[in-house]
Amino acid sequence: MRRYAALLIAVIALACTGAYTAVAAGSYTLTVVAPTATNLVVGTPVMMKGFNAGTIDAVAVEDGRATIDISLDGDFAPLHEGAKAEVVWKALLGERLLQISDGPTSNAEIPSGGRLEGNNPAPVELDNVLETLDPATREKVASLVRRLDGTLAGSEGDVNETLRTAGPAVEALGDVLRGLGTDGEAIKQLATQLNQTTTILDARNGDVQQIVSQLGDSSAAMASRRDQLGQVFQELPGTLDRAQTVLGNVPGTVDEAAPLLDDLRPATEKLRPVSANLQPLLADLRPAIADLRPTLDSASELLRFTPGLLDSAAETVPAGNQAFESLTPAIDFLRPYAPELVGWMSNWNSAFANSDANGHYARIQVQGGLEQLNANPGVPAPGTNRDLQPAPGSSVGQPWTDAFGSGER
Repeated sequence: MRRYAALLIAVIALACTGAYTAVAAGSYTLTVVAPTATNLVVGTPVMMKGFNAGTIDAVAVEDGRATIDISLDGDFAPLHEGAKAEVVWKALLGERLLQISDGPTSNAEIPSGGRLEGNNPAPVELDNVLETLDPATREKVASLVRRLDGTLAGSEGDVNETLRTAGPAVEALGDVLRGLGTDGEAIKQLATQLNQTTTILDARNGDVQQIVSQLGDSSAAMASRRDQLGQVFQELPGTLDRAQTVLGNVPGTVDEAAPLLDDLRPATEKLRPVSANLQPLLADLRPAIADLRPTLDSASELLRFTPGLLDSAAETVPAGNQAFESLTPAIDFLRPYAPELVGWMSNWNSAFANSDANGHYARIQVQGGLEQLNANPGVPAPGTNRDLQPAPGSSVGQPWTDAFGSGER
């Protein structure tokens, strides 16, 4: 049972595939039933929307009505319910076309081999036109024909030669008229689109005029720069060669940069929260930056005078450096006695701290004793103890030490 089901599905799929292939290959066929098929022959074009959509394959009679077998190209198939067929005139003297109008696309599709109801208006022949004329008009037409015969009598050879010479022109005119009759719908659409385009251009007349004017100015500028453009074009091949070399190196650079970008991806992913946290900081920095503007202005003014100052310093520093170098021995000698010097300046300031109405004054008190009489400087007086070579700072009770805590060296 499963084998039969599988076989049935395969047959249906094959039929669908064949139907699709038939439509795609242009073998979509229909039968049009019309009252008559006057001047319709095998090979007559079938038109849809102004385009050649297929041909007539056969014309036959069935129950007093004409049956017209047609085949359509795959681009125009399939048709939908509501489609209509109508025989239209291709030329004044007899030639006809079969025109197809498709139904709404929302309707059901007509399968290949289906039937359409066609409409063939009664043909209007030249005899029918003449039969509609009254006797007086027919008499005038006959008189016109007789006069025309009298005019052409004796000139049959010239007329024949003229017609023979005009044959190619008449044939070309016939081809043009035949093309106009066949492509009437397409020409109508083209004329409509051309009219719309012309209307748009008319509405944008000012813009078009400005564009044309600018184009003229650009052309004039290019003409005035002709020599420069020629030089540019001469240098262009070398530039293109260098650009080709650079572009040739780009893939290798990109390949080398790809691992770096992969390594940077974690850091870049963390930049988003950091940037979000920086936003309040940047908002707070805005007034601080505004307050910095006067400082920057002052710095700019200072920097304006800095070169001159540096020039003066360049001239002064060597002499100052030489002076400091000459003072180095004296400073080295006085440096251990800094506590005594500071103590002396403090005592001197205290001595002149008193003031009266006349200003500051100093009191001097002279003290005398056995130590004042120094007849033998090398021997201390009896009852005294004196250090004749005191260490720096010992007289003020502050033994001298340097910045590293070491004593005098």
